[in-house]
Amino acid sequence: MRLGLEGQVRHWLGDGLELPFDDASFDVVWTQNSGMNIAGKERLYSGFSRVLRTGGMLTLQEPMNGPVQPLVFPVMWATEASMSFLRTPEEMRAVIEAAGFRQREWHKMPSPSAAQSSTGPASIQQLVMSDSLPAMSTARKRNAEENRQVNMQGIFDRL
Repeated sequence: MRLGLEGQVRHWLGDGLELPFDDASFDVVWTQNSGMNIAGKERLYSGFSRVLRTGGMLTLQEPMNGPVQPLVFPVMWATEASMSFLRTPEEMRAVIEAAGFRQREWHKMPSPSAAQSSTGPASIQQLVMSDSLPAMSTARKRNAEENRQVNMQGIFDRL
């Protein structure tokens, strides 16, 4: 209502590996903090390519493996390694480009500062993660400081 888009926006709940849309249905695919939960990244990005029109835009923000491994757990999306499907930025860029995209922007995001990672009682992280949050916050800080995890942003054009 606030933006006057009622009736123009629909939300779909489904499986990212089984996109129920026609070919070239979209101008933009936007994914944020979701790919780390999907092992079949080649299939995911091929699906994005299929549903995007030629010249359409893929934009993403995702955590990825840093140069130092292994990742320290628990993290926000996984309590152990078997639940996490990170790849390096280089591997991810190759997967995306192999699916039919050309890189426009690709860069590492700054690590969150202590102020940005506040876990006060009003934070959404505290509400969702509850008692697990202190261990996840400690692991996130260590993963960032030790270059075990990087957060990447990218914009790619569909060829």
